[in-house]
Amino acid sequence: MESSIPSQYLLILVALAVERGCAPGRLFHNTGLSLDTLSSPGSRIDDVQADQIIVNTLEATGDPSLGLTVGQQLNMGAHAVVGQTFLACANLMEVLDTLVRYGPLLTGRQAQIDHYKDLDAGRIGLTLSLTSPSNSTRFFHEAIFSAAQKTLSNLLQTPAVDVKISLPYDKPRDTNAFKEIFGNHVRFNADNATLSMPEALTREPLPTSNPTLRALYDAECARLLADLSDNANCSERTLAALNKLEGQYPGLDQMASMLHMSTRTYRRRLQEEFTSFQTLLDSTRCKHARQLLRHPELSVDSVAQRLGFSDVSNFRRAFIQWTGDSPSQWRKNQRAIANLKDY
Repeated sequence: MESSIPSQYLLILVALAVERGCAPGRLFHNTGLSLDTLSSPGSRIDDVQADQIIVNTLEATGDPSLGLTVGQQLNMGAHAVVGQTFLACANLMEVLDTLVRYGPLLTGRQAQIDHYKDLDAGRIGLTLSLTSPSNSTRFFHEAIFSAAQKTLSNLLQTPAVDVKISLPYDKPRDTNAFKEIFGNHVRFNADNATLSMPEALTREPLPTSNPTLRALYDAECARLLADLSDNANCSERTLAALNKLEGQYPGLDQMASMLHMSTRTYRRRLQEEFTSFQTLLDSTRCKHARQLLRHPELSVDSVAQRLGFSDVSNFRRAFIQWTGDSPSQWRKNQRAIANLKDY
């Protein structure tokens, strides 16, 4: 199940709720699951069922910041082989690469984790995009970023890590739980969910680095990810591949080959899912274009080149078709929206 998460994460969530006096039956209501199901080693839980457990637990505990608590409970062992890969990495840049590459093993397809760079501020990190239902969106943001902070702290063997986060929702009334984990480096009402750290920090060697073990763990992660991908539909697998190939997008035939299908079979599979390769490619290019246009230091010409357009006029025409605005106008509109939020 590619759209699934490790049961270990939910087991930790349920344990926290039970410690607070919540009845297990209430936590598993409308899921068809039980404590025995979550306790099965290596099991994964469908994201719909997982979301229901999260919603039930939030209602039962009445704690809207429960995601932050869960994230701090996730040690390297909770992340299984991905956690072992983190430990064997040479530096945090390798850790970030590993998380982006094998994120689906930890979050399924309900969360898309990508690289983040702020060239002006000299910061590097992650962006997080969610497709989960709105009633658990805040939980996922906070659990994932809290777990990331915990992982970085463990890897650097220090409780204090210079991490800044941005969250795309209103500032909660009580922010004490955020301050305990991130200090005052939390921004709400942001356009995107991001977590960043100083670029120099990502190059410092990790004390647990082991190149030999990293190669072994990386191969196991790749195998597990392939097993998950085999169960994903064709459009999901296509989007996952395209998203990691910014500016080097394959053609239809090449993508079919990457997914181990003939071009005819690949096209038919997409038709059965009511989409096409061009539609998915345009969607990915549009997403990447908007991400790049948010960086004012990048000219429209530079964005066009990074997205593989040989002519900036072709990029402008394509962007207008995708969004209804030219790249320059879209960027201007985003600045105006940001100014209104700051007003």
